Order: sequence, then C-alpha cells, then structure tokens
Amino acid sequence: MVNPGDHEDLAHTLIPLGLAVGLVRSKVYAERKLTGQGYRGDLNVLASFVAGTVPIYEYATDPSRAPRALRRSELEGGLFRDGGKELSFIDGRATKRFLAVNALDVECVTSLLREPERAPQIRSRFVRLRAQKLRARAASLKNQAAALRRESMRLRDGFSCAEALEG
Repeated sequence: MVNPGDHEDLAHTLIPLGLAVGLVRSKVYAERKLTGQGYRGDLNVLASFVAGTVPIYEYATDPSRAPRALRRSELEGGLFRDGGKELSFIDGRATKRFLAVNALDVECVTSLLREPERAPQIRSRFVRLRAQKLRARAASLKNQAAALRRESMRLRDGFSCAEALEG
C-alpha cells in the first residue's frame, strides 16, 4: 500500500473529500440526521471533523503535479460548503475545490465516529499502520537508490572504457 510522501502513487490512494464524507456519513449514520442543516449541512460538518482529524490533500487538475498535504494554517478560518466539496474563506483567500483524503484515513475517521470511546486505540492502530507503510516505502526507495548507483557506476565504467579505446 502507498502512503503520503509517495508522490508517484499518492494520487491513486486519495478520495475526493466530498465523496469521503458521504461514505463516512453512510457508514456511521445511515439515514439519521446530524444537524438541522439537511444532508449537505451534515456533510459540511463531517468535512470539518475530517479536516481536524486526518490530513487533507489538495490536488491539481494537472496530473503531472503531485497532491500536497495542506497545513493546519491553510485550513484555519475556512468553512466547508457544497457537501464538503469546497473550502471557502471570508478573509479573501481563494476557495479550495480540489480536496481529498487518503482512503486509509477514511476508515480511521469512520472507526473514530463509530467508537469514540476507543479513540486512543484506533489512532494508535492507524499510526502504527502508517509507520509500517513508511518503513516499507523507505526500504523500497533505498533499494531503488542502490540500483541507480550501480547503474551509474556501470555507465561510468563503460564510458571510461570507451574513452580509453578512442584515445
């Protein structure tokens, strides 16, 4: 599995925030009302909870640009609208519309809402899982770096031999 920081595959593990909060609402609350603001209001409230609980990513419509995790300061003062699909600001900052969360984090949020009394254990479990994934990714990157070093040395030695033959 992929984890944040793995820019090659991160985009494939992200779920648009509007869809994610709909999934969380469906899994945890089914048809029950959360607020007096209707379905979209419920999703906006859940988006705020999600943003305070797990990393939120901003992605671009250009697939060559990697998604990036938003800092808390970038979320502060924002108000989720349109069912959690956008984050608007009254201080004049541009509205953020391309927001997403990691699929694993959707499961974490769902678990936290279903069993709030077990929040420390749930958090711990997901942090350990993320750490395992980071270790696996680090090992993979280390192996890739070693392979690139070997290839560069092979190419350098090949060029040295070619220069000697020409000289």
